[in-house]
Amino acid sequence: MSLGYKVYSVWCFVLAMFSAVCMLSAFWLVWKSMSLFVEWEIYSSASSSVVVSLIYDWMSLSFLATVGIISSSIMAYSIFYMEGDKSFHRFSLILLLFVFSMMILIISPNLISLLLGWDGLGLSSYALIIYYQSESSCNAGMMTVLSNRLGDVGILLSVGLWTSWGSWNFLMISESVGLILFSLILLAGLTKSAQIPFSAWLPAAMAAPTPVSALVHSSTLVTAGVYLMIRFNEVLQSSNLKELLLIISVSTMFMAGVGANFETDLKKVIALSTLSQLGLMMMSLSVGLWELAFFHLMTHAMFKSSLFMCAGCVIHDSMGSQDIRGYSKLSYSRPLLSVLFNCTNMALCGFPCLAGFYSKDLILEMMISGGVGLFCHIMVMLATGLTVSYSLRMMYMLKSEEIHWSSVSSESDLSEVVMKSVGMLFFSSMMAGFFLSWFISFEIDLAILFSMNKLSVSVVSLMFGLVAVFLSMKNDSLIISKVVFQSMSTAMWYLPSLSTKMNVTGFTWFGGGSLKMLDLGWYEMYGGQGGQVVSMLGSGVLQLSQKSVLVSSYLISFGVVLFIMTVLF
Repeated sequence: MSLGYKVYSVWCFVLAMFSAVCMLSAFWLVWKSMSLFVEWEIYSSASSSVVVSLIYDWMSLSFLATVGIISSSIMAYSIFYMEGDKSFHRFSLILLLFVFSMMILIISPNLISLLLGWDGLGLSSYALIIYYQSESSCNAGMMTVLSNRLGDVGILLSVGLWTSWGSWNFLMISESVGLILFSLILLAGLTKSAQIPFSAWLPAAMAAPTPVSALVHSSTLVTAGVYLMIRFNEVLQSSNLKELLLIISVSTMFMAGVGANFETDLKKVIALSTLSQLGLMMMSLSVGLWELAFFHLMTHAMFKSSLFMCAGCVIHDSMGSQDIRGYSKLSYSRPLLSVLFNCTNMALCGFPCLAGFYSKDLILEMMISGGVGLFCHIMVMLATGLTVSYSLRMMYMLKSEEIHWSSVSSESDLSEVVMKSVGMLFFSSMMAGFFLSWFISFEIDLAILFSMNKLSVSVVSLMFGLVAVFLSMKNDSLIISKVVFQSMSTAMWYLPSLSTKMNVTGFTWFGGGSLKMLDLGWYEMYGGQGGQVVSMLGSGVLQLSQKSVLVSSYLISFGVVLFIMTVLF
């Protein structure tokens, strides 16, 4: 390891120590049943003051610990993935800015300091997405930053409307804050967590390096919207927008699940699975299960970061190819990587005794027993089955019997650096759900289910597991059927086209029409070339009159001068 790459090791150690301190502090606050609210008055003049507010409770400290341990592992992972990169110092600094912006957002109890972390996430995410400086990454970065800018506008407008309360500390307000004000906050949460109709930027953000994708899709950028809605949970439950959030979230879950089953890009499949899990968290918030939403946020961060890191190893060893159809015999060429990848994939499915099971199963039980309506019930069950389907499809494709490489023995397994970075997150993917289920106190009602309701999730998962095998088969007789189903998925319900082409097409058509009608139309006719044509015709008439009888020419000239004077005066 070169001297330059030691910057990753230093920050890896610092972030790991920070994570350990935050976790111990969170345990201490839970044991003492207390929270710390710190205000630091920087400047005061008459009735105006500048105050920095910080909140330290079990939620913020445990989330800080999660962000710290994931970013520490990703820093260590970057030693392997970014080896040979000439701009590793710039990459590490932008990555640290990204992490620190998320930390500021987590401990901010007021909208002003929250906006600092919110905009810091948007700026640093744009810089990381365009890191490779290609046309595709530039387009993806612009889509990401412009989509998230809508949420930034919502936060800015809510800051202005919040001044009527006399303080920007939203944790001190437990009553309704008004429909318009909370609509702006909800808009910010929907855009940052990529819910419908702002979902197009999340798969596009895969243009960033894989360490960035592992950090973005686990505990930072996309989870900021969910964390904001958790902080505004009391306002959400007292508003009339929770039904709208429920419909949007279950639709996002279903759309992402369908799209992931027909996607062939490995990173985009995992990105769409993140979108599906974000919909599950938003759905929990819409029905008042904010503790379960935060519980799933923590467990999802653990197994999704390790899943992305394993996918990055596969992509890195496959010369940058991300097409899942080109992978094969992973268990033979890289057995240790195959174990890590498959176990984290099963945690995503909600396999019993893994991290995802403890949170997902509890959320589904509460949703089924709560009576959310037939439409939402069906959509939630379908989304759960689709999660199993695309996870098993991904595992099946990676274990394909057709060998696409020249030699199996030419591939290497995980290096020591990668094993150290993935090991902690892999252990968390296995055990985090068990430990967090004892750490977080759930204030929820008792879930009473009949046998059929309890077995419905298992039955749906088994049925969609067979669907995954159907989608992964390469029999020619199934091509027509798969094409029909793939056309029904319609590429995320045309959301990328609605986010890009629809917005550009109208302005392009209006600009082209204005060019033809104005610049090339009557503007040019009555000015420019049109004025020259009129002058040439007038001079021609005068020349023609001078060739005739002398008296007639004087009369014509006098008439022209008289006409001009009449028009002017």
